[in-house]
Amino acid sequence: MNLNFVKSRIYFFIVSLLLVFASLIMLLIPPALVPGIDFSSGTTMLISTEENIDQASLRELYDELGHSEARIQSSLTANDKYQYLIRTKTLEVPQNAFTFSGASQSSQSLSVNEPQNIEAIGTVTAGNKDGTKEVIVLRDAFQSSLKEVQKINLLAAPMCSAQLGGASFDVAAGTVLDVLGEPSLSCGGNPSDQTYSILYEDKIVFLVATDGINYQSNQLPERKIDVNLGERSVIELAIYNNFGDFDVLEFSSVSPIVSKVAVRNAIIAVLITTLFIMGYVAYAFSEMPRPFRYALAAIIALVHDVIIVVGTFSLMGKFWDFEVNLMVITGLLTILGFSVHDSIVVFDRIRENIQRNPLNTLSQNVNTALIETLARSLNTSITLLITVMTLLFIGGPTIREFLVTMFVGIIIGTYSSIAIAAQLLVAWDEGDFQKFLSKINFKNS
Repeated sequence: MNLNFVKSRIYFFIVSLLLVFASLIMLLIPPALVPGIDFSSGTTMLISTEENIDQASLRELYDELGHSEARIQSSLTANDKYQYLIRTKTLEVPQNAFTFSGASQSSQSLSVNEPQNIEAIGTVTAGNKDGTKEVIVLRDAFQSSLKEVQKINLLAAPMCSAQLGGASFDVAAGTVLDVLGEPSLSCGGNPSDQTYSILYEDKIVFLVATDGINYQSNQLPERKIDVNLGERSVIELAIYNNFGDFDVLEFSSVSPIVSKVAVRNAIIAVLITTLFIMGYVAYAFSEMPRPFRYALAAIIALVHDVIIVVGTFSLMGKFWDFEVNLMVITGLLTILGFSVHDSIVVFDRIRENIQRNPLNTLSQNVNTALIETLARSLNTSITLLITVMTLLFIGGPTIREFLVTMFVGIIIGTYSSIAIAAQLLVAWDEGDFQKFLSKINFKNS
């Protein structure tokens, strides 16, 4: 059976016109698109942690707090700290809740009330790293009973080894000791100058840091939350309670003006990409008759793809609250490249057929090219669709919009490379557009 794609081009054009028309209708019905937080006003929060936080767990926490729209990006800094940029819709916070970028606010604030309750914050094992000491000395600094030293804030004023007195207790290596205060860098960077505050036999004594191993914390430091910061306070406390200590590096608001700039830049990116593609195609086929037709056919196919994909997003936004964000723009730019790549493969085969069979008509060479590249186009697209579908199921919500854009775009792009781009060359060559306009004028007369 001989396939004749070119003969059926009128039906392809009708299907495409119906899809484009339906997409435009969807875009005319408000809301045209549901803007994500990248294109609407919102709030950004940049935090830093020593330990890695699972993004899925952090996203689930925000969902519980009523911000399912939260977008989270993570990175690892040069000093091995984890940073998380969290964007949400506008939070209800006072003006003084916002900070400037880079203004670090430590989340580790100890709330000190007198008298201080003596409470172990962890344990440390007596002994040095190489295991050469069998007896470890706990040294004294205060000749006071436990009742009297309860008024002293040991955490705020850590002892250094140079301040310690003589031996108070001798303990066997391997003894697990209750820790009241951790070693402090205020004593210097050398561990031999730092000490653990130890509670031993109802007395506070001190252990030089080099004589303690396997420290394990069993208590998070108290976090002082400013309750006057609105939703920021609620979010910070929830993050702290679920994931522990962190630093707030930035808490800022994205105004509608900034959002308009993001929209403008996204549109400019798509237009610049389209112009460069048009110039490249015209140059690549410059030795062919009327090379500008190849470039214009590729661009029409691109516009066709973008309109249908965006129309699909409009439909999904109305029924399933599908949001358009920067991931969608990234997907659209990827689709532009994918679609024009398919079209160029077909154009290149058309050029080869014209050179091999110069006596054949353009429609014959185009049809042969479409048949020869059909298997390649379908195999590539189906393989990519399988990959995208797999990622949709296991990739999580972070890249969902990108994958949905790719899924729709691959299908439409493959269709347009067969049914639109190459077919337009034949329609121009055989004067289909002039014939159509002549029929309209004849009916009107």
